[in-house]
Amino acid sequence: MVKESKYTLIRNILLKWYDANKRQYPWRKSNDLYKILVTEILLQKTIALNVSNMYHPFFKKYKDFSSINNAKISDLQPAIKLLGLSNKRAQILKDLSQLIVTKHNGEIPRDTDKLKEVKGIADYVSKAFGCFGLNKRTLFFDVNIKRVITRVFESQGSKFTRDSMYSHLDNLLPKMDVKYIYWAMLDFGALTCSKNKPKCEICPISDKCLCF
Repeated sequence: MVKESKYTLIRNILLKWYDANKRQYPWRKSNDLYKILVTEILLQKTIALNVSNMYHPFFKKYKDFSSINNAKISDLQPAIKLLGLSNKRAQILKDLSQLIVTKHNGEIPRDTDKLKEVKGIADYVSKAFGCFGLNKRTLFFDVNIKRVITRVFESQGSKFTRDSMYSHLDNLLPKMDVKYIYWAMLDFGALTCSKNKPKCEICPISDKCLCF
């Protein structure tokens, strides 16, 4: 059983670390819901740097869901080829744009579960958009977040469960403005608490980490 005080301490340390070490990405500065949602799809199964490199050219060409909906798959693919899985990704963008244009009058539904009507969009994208776009307190995780949480809060040999992960997240997240702690975990997992060679010697939470 993890004490509430540990969650608070880890949250504060991670947020302080993030202020000094955060990665600069254009989508983190955007309030455009269209760009935030599409970016979450672009970020799936690729590295963030690839998305950063094609971000401005893509959104200069495709300014809204109507422009994607009106484009051919063969036109979309070259614009996102750098990310890999261009056929699958282009189809998801087309299907999503059609859903929003035809069923929601061009507006992204605030009930983000409706986004999952599109094949290829699951909990992570819908909840990440809810967090980063709509400022909702949602629970989601990727490999970086999972690695940070399990190393810090789970004893070695513990069996991973989704319910346990959500419980840790629920305790770790503040009541409001949760996107900053998510960005902190994403960057911390990528830069410090990495998969193969974690930088434990400079980690600000190593003395609180069960894995360490």
